Order: sequence, then C-alpha cells, then structure tokens
Amino acid sequence: MTTTSELGKLQAQFGDVAEYIGNRLSAANPCVVALISKWPTGDLVPGLSDMDFRVVCDKTTTASDWVQIDWHVGRIHREMVEHHPEWNRINEHTPGAGISLTELDHERLHHPEYSVWNVWWGSGEWLSRLKSRTLPRPLCAIDEQYHLARFLTYYSPYIHGIDPPINLGAYEPKYALHSRCWHYYAPPMLSAATLLARRHFVGKRESLRWLIENDFAKRQTQAMLQQVDAHYDTPELSDPSRLDRFEQLLWTGFQELFEPVCRSVEHLELPSPFSLVDLKQQVNDLTVDPLMELLENVRFLRIRASRCYFYLNAPAHFSANLQLVQEQPWMQKLVTRTLQLLCRLLGGQGRSFEECMDVLGVDLDQQQRSALRFVTTLTATPTSDTKLRENFAAAVEILPHYSRTMEQAFSILSMRSDGAVGKQREGSLIRLDAVHKTAKSSIISMPGLEPKPSENF
Repeated sequence: MTTTSELGKLQAQFGDVAEYIGNRLSAANPCVVALISKWPTGDLVPGLSDMDFRVVCDKTTTASDWVQIDWHVGRIHREMVEHHPEWNRINEHTPGAGISLTELDHERLHHPEYSVWNVWWGSGEWLSRLKSRTLPRPLCAIDEQYHLARFLTYYSPYIHGIDPPINLGAYEPKYALHSRCWHYYAPPMLSAATLLARRHFVGKRESLRWLIENDFAKRQTQAMLQQVDAHYDTPELSDPSRLDRFEQLLWTGFQELFEPVCRSVEHLELPSPFSLVDLKQQVNDLTVDPLMELLENVRFLRIRASRCYFYLNAPAHFSANLQLVQEQPWMQKLVTRTLQLLCRLLGGQGRSFEECMDVLGVDLDQQQRSALRFVTTLTATPTSDTKLRENFAAAVEILPHYSRTMEQAFSILSMRSDGAVGKQREGSLIRLDAVHKTAKSSIISMPGLEPKPSENF
C-alpha cells in the first residue's frame, strides 16, 4: 500500500520536473514564458500520471526561435532523465507543442481544450485572461463537435493492450486500474459532462463530481473515483475477476449516457434515431476550418524534432522504443494531413508541398525543399521497417526545416484570411454528407475521430 508520505513526495515531483525544464529552457531562449499542461494538480495521480507539457512563448517569437527552442527541449529532457531516473514516469514525453501568445488573442482560434490548461511554470496572467473568456463562453458547434467526437471515440468496452505500461517502476501493477479509470473512463466522461451541463469544466474531477451530483452514470463514476482516491489499493488490484467486473461496470456508464449525450447537442444535426455507426460517420464528415487545423499541426511541429532526438538517445534506464514507433502515426498527421489542409486552403487537390509553396509565394531554400521531400518518404515507412530508426535519426536534423516552412505557410494563409474571420464565425456548418444539410451554427476546427495519442489523456 502506498503511504501518505510516499504520495506527497511523488506529488511534489510534478512541480520539480516543471521547474527543471522551465528554468533551463527560458535561460536558453527568453521567448519562453510558461509551461502548461492539461489538468489541474488534483487530476494528476502520483506515480502513475505523466506530464504532457506545452511550451508557451511570447509574441516576439519567430520561426528561428522555435527551431532553437526545439533543439534545447530535446537536450534538456535527455539531461533531466539521465540525472533523475526517479522521474521516468512523468517524463514519458518531451513537451509536445509550442504555442505563441499571439495565437490566443484570436477568437477564431478558440480550442475547447483551453479550459483544462494549467500553468506549471512561469507567468500565468495570460491564462487567467484566456480562461476569463473561455470558461463562461456558451457552448458552440466547435465545442459540441470536439466533445461529441471524444465521447464517441472512446465509446466501446475497454480495449486491452491499447495503453501499455511504460517506465512505471514499482507502480506498474497499478497501471491496469489507472488506465481503465483515468485514461479510458475519465476523459470521455468530461466530454459527456460538458455536453450535458452545457458548460466548460477545468478538469476531470470537477466534471465527474457534476455527473454524480446530477445522477448521470452515478454508480459507475463513484466506483471509479473510489479507485483513484485509494491510489488503486483495492481488491481489484490483485483479483482478475473483480477487475473484469469493474471494467464491465465502467462500460455500462458509457451505455447509460449515450442517448442523453446525443440529446444534449443543440448546434449539430444528428441522425435520428441515434446510431453509433451513423454518428461516428457524421461527426467525421463535418466541415472544419482547415486554417485552425493547420495551426494545430504547426504547434506540434514546432518542437517535434526534439522528441525524436530524445527517444533515439534516451538513457538505458528509460524505455523509449514503443514511443518511437508511436511517432509514425503522428508523422502521418503532421505531414499527410497537413498537405491535405494546404491543398484545401488553396482551392484544389493533388498538389505537392512544393507546388503549394509556389502558389503561396514562399521562396524555399534548398534545405526546405529537401525537407519537404524527406517527410513524404518518412510517412511511407512501415512501423516494422528496420529503417524506421534510421529515418527518425535523419528527421532530427531535417524536421526543423519542414517546421519553419509550415510556419511560413500558416503565416501567409492567416494574413489572407483575417478579413473573413468575422463572417466565418457567423456562417453555417456544412456537412459533407450526401444531402449537404446546413446546421445551426458555425464550426471552425478539430479533427474528428482519431486514434488516441497519449497527449489526449
């Protein structure tokens, strides 16, 4: 059983990691003003939760700054893991995305995730201002699409093997319960609560309490929170049959909420009667704002090379092989999907990256042209291919050139679209289904139903 004293020491490690990264990263580049992560402190489970930081930079940050920050992120993370193996679980990933304060000023770039952001190091005034706008903000179509997609993505019995234990040390036996409670059940239940309550929540626990207080999946949610609050020191920890019954109980919570969640949607036209297959298809077919989705990809690209560097050079006591393999589907999103978005924004399909840049008037240097060709090859490499590791080693040097190219493209496209932002927010949500029905409100961005990368937990 984990003692209160042990839990206190483990809890303090979250802040220690943030201080280590934040202090060194800001010393390397003064544009860095904060480290944020999803979820308030109370939503992190000591010894079992990792930290998926986002690096926040000031309004003066350039594409060249991001390249430099990317380089330092990987080296700082490796140094930290080398000297602090006791933090291995928290340090499963390098920071995953780079965010500029400039982007947060634009209403068009609203992201439903903003409400669960929490500052772990640095200035927090900007986040207080952001949340003062986003938390009281009435749910609109983009919020509904994001949360309905999230609920439907997780809507199934627990899938064994989808969330393997990594770098957990002595706490690995508890991960089976943690994965079911905090990774499988809690995130989509936050989305369900958001839709049912018609409001934003700051974290998992707040949304779960709302479900209990309003008698939605009350029995299942209470049982799940009892596990988390006991740090999984429960009979289910050592009894496979009890774990199986608990897993089945959680699934009934999804089933109980399916129709209430669908009925709560106001801005999206859903098929009637509600059909899971039809709903998933329809949510996937919603038109999105390709500019906003492009920005999301640019944010992840800004500091992606550092992640490849760390996984390739991780200390021997840190397991990184699985994480490196999981980078391949991310490359599909950040390359293949990015090209689709550029083509759509430029009004035609079938263009290559270089053709898109020519249309935008981006004067590519030789390194950028080589990078555009390289990333296309990288995404075609199977995860089982022996060249995968070799390709990611090359990506450490090449990805920054691809990233700054996409940064240029986004900058040009966003300037072109500024005059249309107001109209876009008042426009219609057009579905790409056969009848091209128009919904009640506009929607700007978010990929629909995607595989769940660990950053999404």
